[in-house]
Amino acid sequence: MSKTAAKDFDSIADDYMFFERHATEAREDARVYALQVAEIAPARGPMRMLDFGCGAGAFTMRFLELAGWPRERLHLTLVDPAVSARHLAVKRLASFTSAPITETSGLPPGLDGCFEVVLSNHALYYVSDLQTTLARLIQALAPTGILLAAIAARTNALIEFWIAGFNLLGRDVPYNTSEDVERALQAMGAAYRKHPVSYTLTFPDTEENRMRIIRFLLADHLAEMPLPPLMEMFDRYRRGGRIEIHTDSDHFTLLGV
Repeated sequence: MSKTAAKDFDSIADDYMFFERHATEAREDARVYALQVAEIAPARGPMRMLDFGCGAGAFTMRFLELAGWPRERLHLTLVDPAVSARHLAVKRLASFTSAPITETSGLPPGLDGCFEVVLSNHALYYVSDLQTTLARLIQALAPTGILLAAIAARTNALIEFWIAGFNLLGRDVPYNTSEDVERALQAMGAAYRKHPVSYTLTFPDTEENRMRIIRFLLADHLAEMPLPPLMEMFDRYRRGGRIEIHTDSDHFTLLGV
């Protein structure tokens, strides 16, 4: 089934920031990535990193703080279709490298074997040609490189809101999930590891806070959907005046060959 990459992030920027403030997802993802990179990173020489779907750079900044590479070693390439977010990422990340940061809206040609680290943190949901994109990311790995990608499965508590919302419209979720990534990797014959990384989302239980999460998840599609069934989905997570969601996402790891 073909997927669409369309999602208007500008319209949900404040809601996304609410999610970031109240979820431990970014902290846990960065912690796990940093441990994995530390196991394979060379002690000397350049650390060339491709960040596919960098957004505004907040997560990348968190990861680089944990990685702790000297500025003179790091060479960054940032890929994101949102121009304003990408430019903000360049500003945020400039202090981590002494080299000029390469930034682009899409994967440019000629990147084969170029990167010690290829990172895609919760960006593959919105890729229309998933198998081709994954193949190019894998090809971009240096022989000693590592590809790190996080994406939630359909069993993730928040993805269940996607499923429920689009079911109300008689449609399947138009975004990729972990299951799609795994099928694409298997079709390519790629060698990969997959493991879950747990996180929590907790916030005061108010109608507006519930709406913030729903807007973050469903964005421009929300106008087509009846709201009460989606709002009621939070009831199972009520704990003493708060919403407490404990769930996980899948991390895929591939090594260069």
